Amino acid sequence: MQLIYYKVVMAVIGILLFMAGIIDMKKRQISRGMLLALLLVCCIAVPFKKNFGVLDAFGGLAVGLCAIGISIATREQIGKGDGIVIAAVGIALGARKCLLVVFAASFVMCIAAVVVLFFRKGGRQTRLPFLPAIFAGYLLCVIL
Repeated sequence: MQLIYYKVVMAVIGILLFMAGIIDMKKRQISRGMLLALLLVCCIAVPFKKNFGVLDAFGGLAVGLCAIGISIATREQIGKGDGIVIAAVGIALGARKCLLVVFAASFVMCIAAVVVLFFRKGGRQTRLPFLPAIFAGYLLCVIL
């Protein structure tokens, strides 16, 4: 029964990430309400995990806090909202899976940047939305 609840919560997180990715592509920013909803659902997922571990959830949170720190240090080259989303996903998935999501998202963004540069649709200063890539990384992590 606990596994069913966990899968439902993970599906809700996926839906919220998908919606956030669409909003990020259109508006280039994410609302506080969406961030709060995502954070709340991710916190709800923690007790339903198969291998429940508070330290694992804090490790995932630490990955997101590092992303927020990078955002501050680089003057918002990666948005604070992206860091908050990474922190929320880290709470739900744990440190290792959160790092897998961030790695996959970074790889997707690397490919997207190469395509944008190759087709001359932008330059070095072109800003690409990161939340769709986080959604892709989340899907990869959940499927694997």
